[in-house]
Amino acid sequence: MAKPSTSLLKRRLDIAEIVRKNGEIKVDDLAEMLAVSGVTIRNDLNYLEQQGYLKRSFGGAIYTAQPVGIPVSYDVPCVQPLDNAIELELAKQVARQAGNEETVFLGAGSVLRKAIPFLGEYRELCLVVNDLAHVAPARDYIDGEMVLLGGVLGSCGQTLEGELALQSLRQYQPSRCLVMVESISDDGTLNVASEAAAAILQEAIKASTHCVVAIARRPVYGEARYAVGKLSQVSAVVTPQMVAAEYHSRFLAVGLSNSYTNNECLTWINPALHPAR
Repeated sequence: MAKPSTSLLKRRLDIAEIVRKNGEIKVDDLAEMLAVSGVTIRNDLNYLEQQGYLKRSFGGAIYTAQPVGIPVSYDVPCVQPLDNAIELELAKQVARQAGNEETVFLGAGSVLRKAIPFLGEYRELCLVVNDLAHVAPARDYIDGEMVLLGGVLGSCGQTLEGELALQSLRQYQPSRCLVMVESISDDGTLNVASEAAAAILQEAIKASTHCVVAIARRPVYGEARYAVGKLSQVSAVVTPQMVAAEYHSRFLAVGLSNSYTNNECLTWINPALHPAR
């Protein structure tokens, strides 16, 4: 049985979508629309604010185009925050690539954290994380086992890193990893801006049978880059529309094809590596 109930998951996602579409809405209006008490709605809004879906206001909630949750958890240059609707759609499409009874490594950061409620739809998932901020939503939503890797607390104070974390990751041998990268080089190399994060992601990609990558922004040229793998190793890539245009030729060069598109994001798959659905 899913944890929490399917109705709780659906209601909270419905609330996030209602707030996004309306811009601002009152607790009483949400309670009437969803046929629950005001106390229930306030608890839902508190949770959704913590996860960055919206911002509480006096008597209600406000949609915010900029994420209000914890930022990406490893050291990166200052960049323009993503629109919250794009973050949410990236999270949905990333989670869509998982399946029942899998062991999934979920990388660090606020975008991937938003995927956790959607991963809650799968049965008997073993979710492996090294981001401390993933723990609370995973406990709320994941039907199955949640594993927090051991290791040294990184400089950001939020992720577990180092040799112990790498050994733990090897032990669990994920069937799938869901990760974010910063950029793709001309030769198809996947990069991040943190050396410590790169070591974890290298191991996750190498250890996993299937790798799903999200790329949220266009590359920032001149920043430090640490390689984590190759585009040819990836079974699926999820990007916002504007980022897909940046890398279109590189996707085609390794045989990726567009499998799903909406107004915010695109999903590209490698037919040779992507599991049959």
